Amino acid sequence: MFKDSYKNAMMIYVVQMVLIVILVNNNFMKSLDVFQPKNQELFRIFIGILIFILNGFSIFVLRELYAKNKEERQFLINSIRFKYIEEQNRIYRQNHHDIKNHLIIISELVKEKRYSELENYLSSYMEEIDKNLVTINTGVNEIDILLYSKISNAKSKDIEVDFKCDTQIQCSKKHVLNLVSVLGNLIDNAIEACDEMEKDKYIIIEMKEDPIDYIFYIKNRYNFQTNVKPSIFFEEGFSTKEGRGRGEGLYIVRNIVEKYSGEIEVQTDGGYFDVIVEIPKFSLEGD
Repeated sequence: MFKDSYKNAMMIYVVQMVLIVILVNNNFMKSLDVFQPKNQELFRIFIGILIFILNGFSIFVLRELYAKNKEERQFLINSIRFKYIEEQNRIYRQNHHDIKNHLIIISELVKEKRYSELENYLSSYMEEIDKNLVTINTGVNEIDILLYSKISNAKSKDIEVDFKCDTQIQCSKKHVLNLVSVLGNLIDNAIEACDEMEKDKYIIIEMKEDPIDYIFYIKNRYNFQTNVKPSIFFEEGFSTKEGRGRGEGLYIVRNIVEKYSGEIEVQTDGGYFDVIVEIPKFSLEGD
């Protein structure tokens, strides 16, 4: 019965509306004695019972819709986690291969007693490790996973990422996916813009708070030459690049931010693309 809950819900709603219209129309036409059944009471009882039964079915259909919505949300969260595990596995395999190569070189330098070269090599190796280490703790596991994945992706494209988090986000599970969508779209835009740059490829991601809002700040270099009013970036379908399906990211972000009574601002001075998002704490923390 519930193979297609959305279709069932719409069908029940339409049938209910038709029956209600028939009942109202019958009462309206009563004074004119037009389209009146022979037995008014039986007709009204029949229509009333049908509407009652459909309302009963509606309860079960709505429960099914609610369950499917929970499953969909869980699927999206699991997808994010799966991508994180995939990324961790990729990094593990890469590091395993790299460490083996490094150990071979270190072993040869030790055997040949080339200690000066060994010291320089180890120093460079430690600097490389420090550069690639990313510690992320925002207070929300899904956001941590998202940021780790995005930052790792950016670094794989030789994009330098400066990440700073000065807050512990308190976010209800109900709102996590929307926050993931906001940050994911903004960071994806930044990575895409930097990937087209020949040099100075870097992104700044900052998260902080004030007494009222959580503040998310994302800054990157970009090479879009035409002057565009910041408000234009939020229009549906607007994009600085050609191709179908573009121009939806900032439009989606703006709609979500406005849903939470927040504010979003874009600045494009000096070849930088800065996005500042402020979302009231109570909007994310509440149920």
